[in-house]
Amino acid sequence: MKTFSRSQIIGAEFPNEQTVRLKGLQVDHIYSMEINMDVRISDGEILAIEGLMKRYTNFVCPQALPVLQSAVGMSLREAGWDRRIMKEIGRQGCEHFAEIIIECGRSLDQACLSKDLWRALEADPSLDQAEFMEQWIGLQPANEPK
Repeated sequence: MKTFSRSQIIGAEFPNEQTVRLKGLQVDHIYSMEINMDVRISDGEILAIEGLMKRYTNFVCPQALPVLQSAVGMSLREAGWDRRIMKEIGRQGCEHFAEIIIECGRSLDQACLSKDLWRALEADPSLDQAEFMEQWIGLQPANEPK
C-alpha cells in the first residue's frame, strides 16, 4: 500500500514585547521546507522573512526564495491576507512556502494568547484560565463588535 504523510509544525518565540518570531516547518516524503519570520504583534506586519528548502523536487524550486521578500510589509491581520499570500508568494514563488506562511499567520493570536496567559499565571497561579481567555479574546481587534 502506498502512503503519504505531511506534517506542519509552527513555533513562536518573543524576542521583545513588540515582535513574535514564527517558525514554520512543512515536511513530507518529497519536500522539507522552513519559514522563519518576524511579525509585529500590534498590526501583524511581516518585518522579516527567511525560507529554507531542505528537500525539493527540481532545480527551479530555489528560484522561489527571493519571492519571499515580497511578503515583508504584508499584514497578517488585514482582510484577505491569506489569499494575498497565496497569490503573491504561492503562485509567483512556491505554494509550499505560502502554505507555511498562512499557517504561521493563523497561529499568531494563539501564540500571543499563550504568552499572555503564561505571564498572567506567573503573576497569579490561582488565575481562572477560562475567564482570562474569554477576556483576552474579547479585547482582540478582530473580535470587536462591528
